[in-house]
Amino acid sequence: MENKEAISAAIQAQFDQQVDFLQRLVRARSTNPFTPETATPDVPVEREAALVTQHELQRLEFDAQLVGVSSQRPNVLCHIPSAGETKRTLILTTHLDTVDASEHYTRDPWGAQIEQGRLYGVGTADAKAQITAFIYALHALRKAGIELTGDVTLAFVVDEETGACSPYGARYLLEQGLLHGDAAIVGEPGDGKIATAHRGLYRFRLHMKGEATHTGVSAWEQGRQGRNAILDMARLAVALSENPLPASHSDVFPHRQSVLTFPTLIRGGSGINIVPGSCDAYGDARLLPGLSAEEVKQFLREQLASLSLENYSIEDLLVVPAAETNPQADIIQTLAAAVEMVTGVRPRLEGSGPACDGWMFTTRGIPTVCGYGVKCGGVHGADEWADLESLRKVTEVYALTILYFLHGTIL
Repeated sequence: MENKEAISAAIQAQFDQQVDFLQRLVRARSTNPFTPETATPDVPVEREAALVTQHELQRLEFDAQLVGVSSQRPNVLCHIPSAGETKRTLILTTHLDTVDASEHYTRDPWGAQIEQGRLYGVGTADAKAQITAFIYALHALRKAGIELTGDVTLAFVVDEETGACSPYGARYLLEQGLLHGDAAIVGEPGDGKIATAHRGLYRFRLHMKGEATHTGVSAWEQGRQGRNAILDMARLAVALSENPLPASHSDVFPHRQSVLTFPTLIRGGSGINIVPGSCDAYGDARLLPGLSAEEVKQFLREQLASLSLENYSIEDLLVVPAAETNPQADIIQTLAAAVEMVTGVRPRLEGSGPACDGWMFTTRGIPTVCGYGVKCGGVHGADEWADLESLRKVTEVYALTILYFLHGTIL
């Protein structure tokens, strides 16, 4: 309890600085316009936010480096060694990039205004609030005079919003051997639960080939020439709307299911007087553990065969497997106990619908929290906000979790 009081006091004493840092981060634009197939390392999407983050870490006397596949899209990497013998290493990570501002914003999307205890702006909650909470949790531990008995690595990464599959962010750091640990927390927004898992994600492009011809020729009106590729695609879309993906179940995803949304985008035809000779449609599948992208493709092939549609091809655009960590893992239980200590409420332990970088760690045997962060609203929509009192509490939760996980003690 003495540690908790000292940590809480240190956070409170520095909280105005933390909020100022969050405002500067929100004003540092890091809108990511790319999709997985168009993402490039040559455009400085997150560079401004990375520099603001690095500067704040250095101001607080942490050694922070910019590391990436290019200087234009650097990840921020900061290693805080233990004061003595290292028992464990904890990874704290989230992303620097944001989605674009919705056209329905009623405030300046990058103004970082504070109104009635909420800070507004693109990326405020997803996920810049968690960047500040991780950093100021470590700063509070230092200010409270608490020596860590393990190592902490901060990794603030690029290109997550393209679909949590980028080779430039967390995966780059892992593959380069720059990121390793005994557990990880991915700082995604929302304080209603601790995400012990996330659904998988499969996105694809389906190309349907028909036969183009002029709509005015007799061969078309007599059915001897031409095939409407858009109409064939429409037949598939109707069939998929009437036949859901095979049922699957996961205890960590109560009341959730695997779902295929098709089409989410469709293009076809070349002229108003031409029978469409080709059509491209895009699909998005969210998958519970136990259902793979390959099984979704087989499901698509079966539906196409049932409609006697043979002239098609399927191109994978994004494949992210579902991630899952045992709810009894030390990192999950330590975080849950810290939440209860700070808020008085034991959090739910459930899976998260949206995907994140968590799978990159769980597939390497690293137990991972796939989301816990600030109370918020408007994420990926208009007038995104983060609750500042929640930010203070989440910072304290993170600090206690760091302390007790590294010590190997469940609260």
